[in-house]
Amino acid sequence: MIRTKHLIALLVLIYAVASLVLHSAFQQVKDEQSTISSFQSNDGAFKKNSDRNNSLMVEQQSPLPRVPVPVSVHNAIIVKSTSQKIKTESASYIPGQFCHQCLYDKETTCGERVKLMTRGRQKSKGEAIAAVIKNAQAKRKGLTATCLTPLHKVFRKEDEPTMILHVGPHKTGTTALQSLLYDLVYETNNGTTLLEDNLRVPTYDELPGLFGKVVVPTSENIFGAGGREGVGLNLPHCSLRNYKESGGSMSKKMCGPMRMAFPIFVHDAYDKSQSILIVAEDFDRIDELDVHRLRYYLQPYKRIQIVVNYRRLHDWLPSWYNQIVDSYMTIYAQGKQKYPNFVEWMEKNYDKFLESHAISVALRYASYDFVESVHLINMHNVSEKNNLVEHFFCDVLQAKAVCRAIEAGATPSKSNVGTDHEYEQLAIMAKLAGKLTRDMTKPQLLHKSAVLLQKKIEETNTTTLPPRICPSNALLEKIFQKELEHEKMYFHDWHESHGGEHALKQSFDRVVMDKFCSLDVNEIISSGLLDDLSI
Repeated sequence: MIRTKHLIALLVLIYAVASLVLHSAFQQVKDEQSTISSFQSNDGAFKKNSDRNNSLMVEQQSPLPRVPVPVSVHNAIIVKSTSQKIKTESASYIPGQFCHQCLYDKETTCGERVKLMTRGRQKSKGEAIAAVIKNAQAKRKGLTATCLTPLHKVFRKEDEPTMILHVGPHKTGTTALQSLLYDLVYETNNGTTLLEDNLRVPTYDELPGLFGKVVVPTSENIFGAGGREGVGLNLPHCSLRNYKESGGSMSKKMCGPMRMAFPIFVHDAYDKSQSILIVAEDFDRIDELDVHRLRYYLQPYKRIQIVVNYRRLHDWLPSWYNQIVDSYMTIYAQGKQKYPNFVEWMEKNYDKFLESHAISVALRYASYDFVESVHLINMHNVSEKNNLVEHFFCDVLQAKAVCRAIEAGATPSKSNVGTDHEYEQLAIMAKLAGKLTRDMTKPQLLHKSAVLLQKKIEETNTTTLPPRICPSNALLEKIFQKELEHEKMYFHDWHESHGGEHALKQSFDRVVMDKFCSLDVNEIISSGLLDDLSI
């Protein structure tokens, strides 16, 4: 009888334990299904669920605190897309929630990590997702986790901080803007002037790469490519679709440190409700950019504002040509490539380089879904009392602290004013033709030779101009009609108040006469004029 009682008690105990185990297992499966469903239905994002462990949640701040007023763009022409918006892969990123693709590399995305952990039934899918989240949260500051910074603050719509990209293009005053920014970052109270305006600008440590690096750490730091003001260039060069094969200066490997450091900077600024300003003219390579990768780098910012400087085609083209040939001067001097004069360059490249002009660049950025707005600054409409740098910070960004610094005497320590190189071209071509003996691959000798050649030709041609060749009338008319179209469409009131088409044509004709015609190098060399020179 006693044995029967013991047996019944044992069976009751076994039943109770089994019920508890089954209930626990059922609840685990239910929780995992809920986790997986949340992950999949929200682009890999977890939403707050009071029944889940807090380590898997985004802590929504309620009520949301007031934050500093975000910096925004004012007093500039807004450019609207003329075509359907182009959807970018990273544009579905959900603010405040789990990052569904962290490092921009297929092998290290969160989804791939989850697949790896579930392979061979090492973990269930719910356990794998939980482990990825936990790992990322635990190592958020050091960012050695599989996924980068999965959590960030959530703001009211009106309080969202802004990411402002000044995308140039080249030869529109970007060097001066960059120079003042980094003068303020490195020399004026460690950038506190910018912080007073709630602006963050990345330092080299926060946006590392080829550009802006200190190469000689002395009391007067010597900086590498682009000077210290070139830091921002690392972002477009690491966003080029095929890196160096797309014409960039950095390889995928060289961009490794940036891929780790820059997201930390961006998320830190976002969580502090700070707007970010990056000025980089190489963003004008819009056709070569991987915009999906760029969008990833800008996360979690939702308000992306693009600023573009407008410079008339007839002013911009000669300046852009001079910068390009200047960068290839040694290659031309070595005879590896033919040195094109401006007319040859225009006839061959006009349509291509038109895509790098302000209007084309602005329209392209306006076509992407992650861009909130695109703004054109008319460089020709800047007051004589107010230079482009002052106009940008004081009128466009309305950055009061920076504006006070400018009024107190802060000026850019560097600018990039181009010069004509047609006599350098003559010197190189004459050397290659055997007329000159100096080594034109050395910049100082090349410059001295160019000065002597110009003096020789001017002394010889006292009554007539040296022989020149000019662009075809058809090309000139094509350029003029394009910039007339630009000004009527985007700056109509200003255009009409400044003389309209007649005034534009006068300005166009003056510049064409002065800068569009090139020395006829072949005729000068074959004329014998350089035969008796000892250069």
